[in-house]
Amino acid sequence: MVSDEYELEKLKANLVYLMDAYMSVMEILENCKDEHGVSYISQPEIARRLGVSQTAIAKRFKNLIRFGSVKKIGYKNAYMLINKDILKNTPLGLLAKLMIELEKDPDIRIDYYKQAELMKVSYRDVQIAWGYLTFVTS
Repeated sequence: MVSDEYELEKLKANLVYLMDAYMSVMEILENCKDEHGVSYISQPEIARRLGVSQTAIAKRFKNLIRFGSVKKIGYKNAYMLINKDILKNTPLGLLAKLMIELEKDPDIRIDYYKQAELMKVSYRDVQIAWGYLTFVTS
């Protein structure tokens, strides 16, 4: 029982970490936006403010842009926060979809193509979801 409680707490902590990772970037963009909704701030500056590596911030931006939360504007270091829905517009939504599909049919766990079809996403998106699942359950 203690082991189950520990695993559950670890799972929760990892999920909170991932949510905070994305929400903290979104918060900075929200707080730095001008009257047109554009935030002029560099990724290294965001990394400095959050106390993480620039590489970590670059990965978060890549996903935020890919999933439609953030739009890169034509100017250097110019971003617009488009959608703050962390479950729909970050890889966390993929993680939730994957977990739901695996719960419905555990036999699909080895078939990424079937998972992609069921989730209506790309094969690459399934790989991303599995990466997050691995992190959360590690």
